[in-house]
Amino acid sequence: MNWHDFIFSDKRSKRLKRHLSFWLLWFIYFTASYYHYQQTGLEKAEFEFWNIPFVIKTTLLLILHILACYLFINFLMRRYLFTKKYITLALGVLVLSFLILVSSYFFHRTLFPAIDTAFNYSPAIANKNIWWTSIVAGILSAPKVISAAVAIKLLKRWYLKQKEKERLDKEKLITDLQLLKAQMHPEFLFSSLHNICRLTERKEPDKASMLLLKLADMLSYMIYDSDHNRVPLEKEIKMIKDYLVLEKVRMGNRLELDIAVKGEIPGAMITPLLLFSFVENSVSYISNKKLETAWINLEFQIARGELIMKIIHGKTNEPLSEASYENAKAGIRKRLDFFYPGRYELKTTVEPEVIMINLKIMLPDVSNVVTNNTNKEEQFAYVTA
Repeated sequence: MNWHDFIFSDKRSKRLKRHLSFWLLWFIYFTASYYHYQQTGLEKAEFEFWNIPFVIKTTLLLILHILACYLFINFLMRRYLFTKKYITLALGVLVLSFLILVSSYFFHRTLFPAIDTAFNYSPAIANKNIWWTSIVAGILSAPKVISAAVAIKLLKRWYLKQKEKERLDKEKLITDLQLLKAQMHPEFLFSSLHNICRLTERKEPDKASMLLLKLADMLSYMIYDSDHNRVPLEKEIKMIKDYLVLEKVRMGNRLELDIAVKGEIPGAMITPLLLFSFVENSVSYISNKKLETAWINLEFQIARGELIMKIIHGKTNEPLSEASYENAKAGIRKRLDFFYPGRYELKTTVEPEVIMINLKIMLPDVSNVVTNNTNKEEQFAYVTA
């Protein structure tokens, strides 16, 4: 049995089974605990015999509980509790309690004696305190089952709201990822094309062809390869290198680059455009600031299933707090939380003339990549459907 479907499904058959199971459990509990008192509630309790009249009487009380429970859940709770009309809710509870008490008293005073007479049954102990018995069977028992049903209802409501919030967060995250994949900074794109045209005009076709191929590879990676939940790490790093080469051509001698890759890359997988987003943010920062010399040191270390990316770049004398720099990467951190929950460390250090970013990610086992990709792609398909 799929317990999730049994508890949360809105199918008529599942809802019917769910409600029948709940009331069956309550019926067993209530029939096992229902008894009459000799004189008052403080005296010795005597249990009724389990016979046909007793089953009929407890069934009638069960129907009273069912009606009271559904009246509270489907009317009072939905109309007044969820809309925060607490005074009206309190008045409704008082009216419902009164109706339960009156109905229970009618059962014990008139209906139950008639049932005993119809079956020629004489209880071993006469019910001398009808009011107390009515209170015990009515307004002291009904709130138990109503409270249980309300607790289940509220827990389900909270759980479904949490799932809906997670779904919306994932949907926003996937949307942001799609925008990131479709995004190519206009200044970078047009400048790259302009530089390629200038190289062609200067009759440097080999260099122009090289840059054009790098730009084409970048666009292909963004549009096609990044549709997957995981891509080879070497492709991500190659895309970053191509991007930095194009930026170097755009910014000329003003940009100094130092890129190093250490460790074994084959088989390592990474979420697409994750590392690129850090590099793009850093390049965007140094290109927009008035630095005499814009420089970036970029290093990748891969060892024992762990990836460490270090980015160090220049900074102006303008005040920049670590918090504000982290806020600029809020979207990237959300992607890290989604794809690598509890499996990454991100630290940003801001010095007077330098900004350092240190990202450490525990990469998934290659043997689990297919399974993980399938699960994430199912989530992606569900979110984007």
